[in-house]
Amino acid sequence: MNHKLWLLGRVATVGGHVLREKITRPKARSVGDVPASGAAITAQWLTAVLCRDVADAEVVAFSTTNGSSGTSTRAAIRVEYNEAGTQAGLPTELFAKTTTSFSQRMLLGGGKMIDGETRFFMDLRPQVELEAPLGYWGTFDSSSWRSIVLMEDVAATRGAVFIEPNAPIARTQIEDLVRNLARLHGTFWEHPSIATLKNPNDFLAAIRSSIDMKGRCAVGMERAEAVIPETLYGQSERLWAGVERAIDIATNDMPQTLLHGDPHIGQTYVTSDGRMGFADWQVVMHGGWAHDFAYTVNSGCEPEDRRAWDRELLELYLDELARAGGKAPSFDDAWLAYRQQSMFAYAAWAFTIGRAVYQPKMQTDETCLTLLKRIATALDDHDSLGALGV
Repeated sequence: MNHKLWLLGRVATVGGHVLREKITRPKARSVGDVPASGAAITAQWLTAVLCRDVADAEVVAFSTTNGSSGTSTRAAIRVEYNEAGTQAGLPTELFAKTTTSFSQRMLLGGGKMIDGETRFFMDLRPQVELEAPLGYWGTFDSSSWRSIVLMEDVAATRGAVFIEPNAPIARTQIEDLVRNLARLHGTFWEHPSIATLKNPNDFLAAIRSSIDMKGRCAVGMERAEAVIPETLYGQSERLWAGVERAIDIATNDMPQTLLHGDPHIGQTYVTSDGRMGFADWQVVMHGGWAHDFAYTVNSGCEPEDRRAWDRELLELYLDELARAGGKAPSFDDAWLAYRQQSMFAYAAWAFTIGRAVYQPKMQTDETCLTLLKRIATALDDHDSLGALGV
């Protein structure tokens, strides 16, 4: 109840900020400013944040293209520098993500995601070798829940093409994603720098404080009836118990590492040289490794491919994890964790297709149904509820 009262207060505060911004249309000029949108960015502000470590460097012009809106507002930015900036090799192809609308701020702020990408790109990304965009600047305002992240535009710099969630993925591609996860997890295995991040229990509690996620998952099951296995259809209460149990295990019963948090196949891309990478780090948190592994494999693979590949993918992951500095569990223990940890992936997509009118439409129904079919079939094949004892 206290959290709900806090969130109600935030509704009033954030709503007031959004209204004032629409009226005054403030421009960002100094390093301490947080642009409300791409339209608030100025060359002066870009100079402050991008040229801060290069004497005499200055942004002389910029342009924005390819704007879109979802859980955040996004745009590509092309930057031109003076001679000092050009000679220093400062980045010219950027991608900006802002929280512009009221719904975006309440979703990301209320869900404790408002600072996720800032933390990842500014503090954590430089410490790990994996295929992911580089980060150049990130900050947020705790009162208005304005936020911005400037990152590498991998479409321009690496020829990246984002993976279409409804298309099948090749084995070599899912293997590359699994290796990326293992390097991420191994690098931050029980690392003190991740202790202040939220954990899966925190994340679930934050979502539930603002949205009836359990109820929306039940609605989602009805809307996705055609793709839910008969053995699971109608068992919304039991599935939710499984979600809560799996999330608690990932929080309290597994070695803690840095998690992407939301590594579904639609968050991935392939570069021009064939490397697979992860984008969209808003949900970054600390928890048990299998949360990410199960989510990636079971959302990315068609059921027949996953049945053929998942044991060998797990072996590949464990080998790479050990090389990257993690303490790999035995295969049997890892297989049990994998079986248990697809529950949140199921809830995320049942809740998305089961959205209420007050929730933003984050994905198409086609994408929701494709991923729910893959994930729910994996839950059925692996008897995930039985593995969790619910």
